[in-house]
Amino acid sequence: MLPVEQDFAPGHPKRFDYDPKSPEAIEWARIHVHPKGERDFPVDHPKALDTPGNTNHLSWAPGVNPLHPELEEHTGATPEQAAGRAAYNKAIAAQAKETPTTDDGRVDTAKIAEQSAVEFVVAQGHSEAEARQIVREQGIDQILAAKATVSGKG
Repeated sequence: MLPVEQDFAPGHPKRFDYDPKSPEAIEWARIHVHPKGERDFPVDHPKALDTPGNTNHLSWAPGVNPLHPELEEHTGATPEQAAGRAAYNKAIAAQAKETPTTDDGRVDTAKIAEQSAVEFVVAQGHSEAEARQIVREQGIDQILAAKATVSGKG
């Protein structure tokens, strides 16, 4: 059997059992009837003037929650979370490598490829000097092709 859909919500003036003194009709009128004209905010919205505890008196600076000024701006992180993120970023920054560039400011892709090949050979158990010798003898292209084949990483 199909559910019966009501034509109008309880308390609506066009509903078949409308009683203007019923609690449903009073609540419907409170939400939908605005004798002074259109509302800026819906009924019970935090910024509506007739909502108890409205937040109109608060200054809303960009990125700051005036209800929780102790939280970090724009992220809403607690001081503990912000300190943890700062420590993590500091640890990651210490591991960062400078991108090699040529004299005219372009990225030196040959140097990056050579370093990647040397790191791959070192990971296979060779010393740094042995790895550089192997790369010179076999060529960067051969080593990087082996790296792509063995590790599945480009």
